[in-house]
Order: sequence, then structure tokens, then C-alpha cells
Amino acid sequence: MEDAIRESRFLQAMTEVANKVLEAEREHIYDLVMEEAEQFIREFLGSSHDGGAYALWMEISDLYDSPAGPASEEACEKIGRKAAAEWLSVDKSSPNEIDKFFARWQTPEPWQIS
Repeated sequence: MEDAIRESRFLQAMTEVANKVLEAEREHIYDLVMEEAEQFIREFLGSSHDGGAYALWMEISDLYDSPAGPASEEACEKIGRKAAAEWLSVDKSSPNEIDKFFARWQTPEPWQIS
């Protein structure tokens, strides 16, 4: 029972972070994901995608510090919003769809800025 509650709370936390990212101004996305990412390894350790969620948001924050220069803030914003929008479109009642989301973000494709 405890695992099911943790999983449900994990999904809710991911959705809350995604909503915050979509509502944030560009200059605040970096700070937001830096602040929110830790909960996935602190509060949700043991959930199905605790490390995947932490890695996703931290890698998005890493775009801000990228040696790409002035465009790095833009990359952080665009990729952060892309990940957030994709998460919100995932069927949270389907473990398979959740797995697909995290597997996709471990590939180079979604990290491309068009």
C-alpha cells in the first residue's frame, strides 16, 4: 500500500513541477527546476522513476550552465517547457506510458531545439 501511495504522490509531484515550469517566466525556470528536482530523490526514493525525474530536471538545469553561452537560458526554457508539456500529455494511469516518457528523455531526440 505504501508503494502505491508513493507512486501516486510521485506522479502528482511531477505534474506540479510541469505546471510550474509552464507558468514560469524564462529567467525563473532554472531556479525552479533546481529547487524542485531534489524532492525526487529525497521524498520519492523508491518510486519507479525517482532517478529519472531527478536526472530529467537536473539535465534541464544544466542547459543553463552550458558553455553554449547566451542561448543557454533559452535552451533551459525551451527544453524545460517541452518536457513539462510532454509530461502533462502522458496518461498517468498507464505505467507503460510513464515508462515511455522517461525512456524517451534518455535519448538525444527530445533534447533538440527546433
